[in-house]
Amino acid sequence: MEFIYEGRHYPVILERKRVKNINLHIRTDGSIYVSAAPHVAEHVIQAFLEKNAARIAPASDRIREKRRGKVLHDGAVLPWLGQALTLRWAAKPCQTVRNGNVLTVFARTPEEAEYAFTQWRNAECLELFRQLNDETCAAFRQAGYQVPHARIEIKNMVSRWGSCTAQSGRISMNIRLIQYPVGSIRGVFFHEYTHFLHQDHSAAFYAVLRRMYPEYDRYDALLKMT
Repeated sequence: MEFIYEGRHYPVILERKRVKNINLHIRTDGSIYVSAAPHVAEHVIQAFLEKNAARIAPASDRIREKRRGKVLHDGAVLPWLGQALTLRWAAKPCQTVRNGNVLTVFARTPEEAEYAFTQWRNAECLELFRQLNDETCAAFRQAGYQVPHARIEIKNMVSRWGSCTAQSGRISMNIRLIQYPVGSIRGVFFHEYTHFLHQDHSAAFYAVLRRMYPEYDRYDALLKMT
């Protein structure tokens, strides 16, 4: 199935399932996914797509264009801990190495570059987040607060920088935080640890948070800019 908007053809993935309405979702790769009940005629779905084409097509285009801009070509500049990190491809097999603001990977294609960078980023992120978790826990305990040493999970989250499950002593951190200064990442750790004491965002919550991390508002502002 497809629809046409301003002369361009947009393919649609259609799945039949038990749903009440025609549901449309644009996936992270820009593809257009539609689900509809088995009894809904295809011409009805087609009419739905054509009616909403002026909204669907530009949204899909924006996502696809954004993904094209993220291709890890030789010389690509990536945000890393609040600074610019330049990616360089090595023609011969080598270890991924960072030297100052240059990261060298063995890659012959953007896909190989993305794989090498992702593996390196994940390892670096895990090491840094574990260190900040230890430091944050120690700071709270030294201040007299009874908090657990959190088990951390690193995820690629869309709408949150972090989350805390106080009952299980678990904190989830957004891997995209690695793009921001360490002060901002530390602020998210202090924010989530404060949730072990207050499971809301009350005045009492922020009183503890700002007492424990006086620079919280300055670094949190950087996260709110995006």
